[in-house]
Amino acid sequence: MRSNFESALKIVNGAVRARGALEWEQGERESLVSVSISQKQHKVAGMATSPDEFKKPRKTWTLDIDPGYASQFKPGPANAVGIVCAMGDEVRVFFWSQEVELKAG
Repeated sequence: MRSNFESALKIVNGAVRARGALEWEQGERESLVSVSISQKQHKVAGMATSPDEFKKPRKTWTLDIDPGYASQFKPGPANAVGIVCAMGDEVRVFFWSQEVELKAG
């Protein structure tokens, strides 16, 4: 399993709507996705994990990342970290970090 974030990501009702592609490998049947978005310049971060698994042959994933504490995400650069746990014949973990742009929804 491989993935990346689509950029720019929209801020919708205060949450970042994170999206990306699911690139399945042989033997994989379902996956869980976890994402962290942070903007150090605005002192805001948030995390989310998919409540249900994404099943093959789905091509994309989407998660809404709510800001933690009292801060709000703002348009501009952000750091995104993703973890995909792909399950099937075995369990594989794919981890990546990526600079993304946030824009108002």
